[in-house]
Amino acid sequence: MSRKKEVQIQIEISSEEQWEEALSGPGLLVIEVYQRWCGPCKAVQNIFRKLRSEYGDELLRFAMGEANSLLELSSLKGKCQPVFLFYSGGTLVSIVRGVNGPLLQKTMLELVDQEKKKQELGSKYVPEVKELFLEDNHQARKKPPPTQNTDIEIGDHGTYHVVIIKPDAVVGGQVEGIIQKALDAGFSIVVEEERMLDEEQIHAFYKEKAEEPAFVKAMSSGPVHALILSKGDEVGEGESHSLTAIIDPEHAELIQPKKRSKVIQEVDLGMSESGTEVASRQLAYFFPTFDFSLETHAGSNARIEKTLALIRPSLLREKKDEILKTIHDSGFQIAMQREVNLTEDQAKEFYKEHEGTDFFPCLINHMTSGPVLALALTRDDAIQHWRGLLGPKVLDEAKERFPESLRAQFAIDNVTINQIHGSSTPEEAQRDLNRFFPTEHTLAVIKPDSTQEHKDTIMNKIKEAGFCISQVKETKLTREMAEEFYKDHKGKDFFNNLVDYMSQGPSIMMILSKENAIAEWREMMGPADPEQAMQVKPDSLRAQFAKSILENAVHGSSNVQHAMDNIKFIFGDIPS
Repeated sequence: MSRKKEVQIQIEISSEEQWEEALSGPGLLVIEVYQRWCGPCKAVQNIFRKLRSEYGDELLRFAMGEANSLLELSSLKGKCQPVFLFYSGGTLVSIVRGVNGPLLQKTMLELVDQEKKKQELGSKYVPEVKELFLEDNHQARKKPPPTQNTDIEIGDHGTYHVVIIKPDAVVGGQVEGIIQKALDAGFSIVVEEERMLDEEQIHAFYKEKAEEPAFVKAMSSGPVHALILSKGDEVGEGESHSLTAIIDPEHAELIQPKKRSKVIQEVDLGMSESGTEVASRQLAYFFPTFDFSLETHAGSNARIEKTLALIRPSLLREKKDEILKTIHDSGFQIAMQREVNLTEDQAKEFYKEHEGTDFFPCLINHMTSGPVLALALTRDDAIQHWRGLLGPKVLDEAKERFPESLRAQFAIDNVTINQIHGSSTPEEAQRDLNRFFPTEHTLAVIKPDSTQEHKDTIMNKIKEAGFCISQVKETKLTREMAEEFYKDHKGKDFFNNLVDYMSQGPSIMMILSKENAIAEWREMMGPADPEQAMQVKPDSLRAQFAKSILENAVHGSSNVQHAMDNIKFIFGDIPS
């Protein structure tokens, strides 16, 4: 079956003439600035494609340029994250740093609205945004160039170390032990991620070790756990030794410039190029949205945190957009959000510390009167900042003493309960986040023909969608295994053909982990019929890679029980 050829969304700008031509075109121009060593970001393609389809080239255009190739982009050289520049009429009107899908989409929608007004009013149009300049936008705060004998420096506020815990240690449950040793040694955990490395990335990150088949096999056998560690003051030689003492090279790698190995004697990554460049390349992969700038980490105690915010039913009904805008304007990113209808038992469990108080019945009644909006908010010192914005829990006190607090500003007439909740401590934040955003596991299968033809592309798309590939293996199902795996379809006309197809060659079996993993993986797969998928979900995997309803590229569990049964059938009992 033939498929439509994918249309290129972004034009490549590689010369001054192309730059001038792009800026002179109509509508809003969005330029992605990328680094040579990591290339353009594929994760934003779906957003760009959707919006261009909706607004057309007269209102919205997309381009990309390498930071080293154009004089205008020279100030963005060496950044560990992509930068998106927004031009209107040749004027820079907005900048987004890092891959933040919701912020990118919000920015584009707001600026496209301005373009519509501009085209409608013509010469009567008065610009509502001011011109920006790259240097000014970054507040002209330039860091000194890194020397070969430093880690990643943040002004005078200390040093970041990046630790990559190897797959065997992750599977063996040693992550928490390594983290605890780092904390005991005086380091703080700034941010952490789990990712899969493929062979191409292993060869890019390591030189000598990548020539050892056993090393490549070990590093690609499962997820690695990446940490950014921080210590307040600049790390000296003695402190570096203390870090090395707790990081066993058998279990983890330290990302540091190669010249640093005279201090960190046990660790030498064998980097093939400049240590700083390779370290930046690794950071861009593991932490693509982490901003090492002074603005984000302006102080030795700043740390990126995640906290829970709850928007209660009345406020959600009446002022949802307004409160979300206020949250964003206060410097928070919304990492996750979901609307939830709490049962009475769930509300009582969540607020059990208030049981027995006079307001407890009223609180439970209100929390079950309609959906609440749960938000996972991130920023530096998120818990303290969010609690500071909220103000007192007692509404009358908030209105009288702290009228600028969110609880006072967003009070609802005739409702005595404050409308916004926030976690009080890191422990409470983690507990609350786990309650509203539990990590799900689902089984994903890349079917035999797609394993041969599209394995790497599909796995990269899975990672870009934010899934953690907790376990992966290549397996050829026997006919008996295929019959058992698809036993729910036994007796249907296509059953024998399905079993023949699934047992014809190896498939890639994966456990995918993420909040809402089951539903999001099924959404990413698209409809089982590729013809239908191309109509209703053209960006789905089946629209792109399926050949027929039978040979439809990928498989996914349909619900929690199905996922548990599938995972146990393929991988056996795994730790929960």
